[in-house]
Amino acid sequence: MRLGGEAVSVRVHELAKQLGVPSADVLKKLAELGEFAQSASATVRDDVADRVLLAYGDVGDRLKGASSSRVLGWNAGAVRPPSHEDVLRNVGKLIREFPVAEHHQQALARLGSQIFFAGPCKVPSFDDSHVALVRFSGAIEAAFGLTREVMFFYSRHKDLQIRTFKAAQKARAELPREVTPDIIFFWAPDPRLREKVDDWSTGGFLTIPLILADPDDPVSFVSLLRDYTFSRDLFYETTPVRGERFFGRRKLLQSLKDDIQNQRVTGLYGLRKAGKTSVLTQLSEMLESPTTIVVLRDLESLPSPPDDPIPELLRDLRSDILDEFRSRGLRTKELGDLSADATMADFKRSLQRILRSNNKSGVKLVLMLDEIEYLTPSDRIDIREGEMAPVAQFLGILRSLVQENSNFTFVLSGLTSAITESGRLYGRPNPLFSWAKSNFVSPFERHEADELARSVGRRMGIAITESALEALYEATGGHAFLYRHLASNVVHSLPIEVFHRQMDRTDVLRTLEDWRLVIAGHMQEMLDHVRRYYPDEAFLLEVLESSPEDFATYANELPSALGHLLNLGLVERRDHHFELTPVLQLL
Repeated sequence: MRLGGEAVSVRVHELAKQLGVPSADVLKKLAELGEFAQSASATVRDDVADRVLLAYGDVGDRLKGASSSRVLGWNAGAVRPPSHEDVLRNVGKLIREFPVAEHHQQALARLGSQIFFAGPCKVPSFDDSHVALVRFSGAIEAAFGLTREVMFFYSRHKDLQIRTFKAAQKARAELPREVTPDIIFFWAPDPRLREKVDDWSTGGFLTIPLILADPDDPVSFVSLLRDYTFSRDLFYETTPVRGERFFGRRKLLQSLKDDIQNQRVTGLYGLRKAGKTSVLTQLSEMLESPTTIVVLRDLESLPSPPDDPIPELLRDLRSDILDEFRSRGLRTKELGDLSADATMADFKRSLQRILRSNNKSGVKLVLMLDEIEYLTPSDRIDIREGEMAPVAQFLGILRSLVQENSNFTFVLSGLTSAITESGRLYGRPNPLFSWAKSNFVSPFERHEADELARSVGRRMGIAITESALEALYEATGGHAFLYRHLASNVVHSLPIEVFHRQMDRTDVLRTLEDWRLVIAGHMQEMLDHVRRYYPDEAFLLEVLESSPEDFATYANELPSALGHLLNLGLVERRDHHFELTPVLQLL
């Protein structure tokens, strides 16, 4: 059928079902119209289906009030109506409490979709609201990237308040089975429902007000879903991602998890916006349990050498650890009694006591320190011999705590690996040298980037062709931020007044020139960070760009720097020579 200008097809047996006639009759009618279809499973174009419908006469009555043959396309892959007595009884109760739900149920049924669960909201003080779970037809699920039931929330309030909106989100999280995690349909008799719901919806969580443009046309349901789904840009992210928004990095995550479980200290390094904090956040979510406590601390807000950052860091860590332990009802006395001006030795003794006292209960503490470069700003101080011994002393204390307590370990993350790879640190032997393991957040591999694009695209109703995936990867080298940013720009160039959107290679190439101008500042900042924290690597990049024939000679003298460039995704090996990756070609 023709959906918003995009041609789709319908199978003969589906057309026959809607008309209430045998498939053989439809095949015969097609032959009379000069159209050939081999069997009931054959497909016919939307314009041909329209001719069949017209040939059968009163299409409006035969389609049970559907205003357009477009319904047939969305009815493909229809789900069977529920038959369990409990489900039918609960849906009946929903309709008695909210009569509008009967109209919704009928419209959904015409679209091959059904309500499979209904009941009062379980959130305290909101039991006068009701929840329903809808399974959409296969055609609708495929068009909008749905793979699970979607929650419908019904409220009685004529003046809807945000607390009810939050209760709906909480109700979704507490349902007894897995449902679509980021979409809710919301109904209330509030004339300002759309305005309020649109204002309260934030981030990647989509709440759709159940206001149909044409209540007598079931396709209004699809139009409503389209209007809200297509308005989202799920590629653009400004905060760390986790859960279903996190993609790829499976090998890295498993390696980091194994290191932590085996009490091996590890460092996680990468370019700016490479996804380091997202990896830490996802890792934290994987590890967190009633007995595993994860404290993730961003060091960016601390004073930076030559100012001493350690006193403030100790106070922050004490506060964060106390909050986590107390929330679980664990012993905290020794750390709680620690004074604000305590020394590092005092901090170590207090933390060690609560680690040992809680070890009998199987409690483990994992400390994650992000943006570690703020402890080693190489452009402000000589990190090898400069006078900032407290930083080296603090890292030595962490190493000592790991060695003396089986229920403690830590992870470092940042731009520079010098903190674990330099033999000396601030005039002292580096306590982490040849002891902590270094990991790098490299660009996505092609299959990881494809998975991200396809999955995120589906949730916005966008099919992405193989050639478009290739173009996205070629232009960005798989760098996480650049890949998402380019895909986001391409999405904004696609039409939204259609029912089917597709991203092709031509869409990507058409967007590239303007995108390069937008991204230039980010790229310059990325390169500035390389010069700041990786001076040897920056030198090799300059050689590769200006005198590639000399690169091998210098790279042999700086093998560690070459390894970093490869791990960071700035240089790639091609046969027997090296080349700059697409990331640097954007400058």
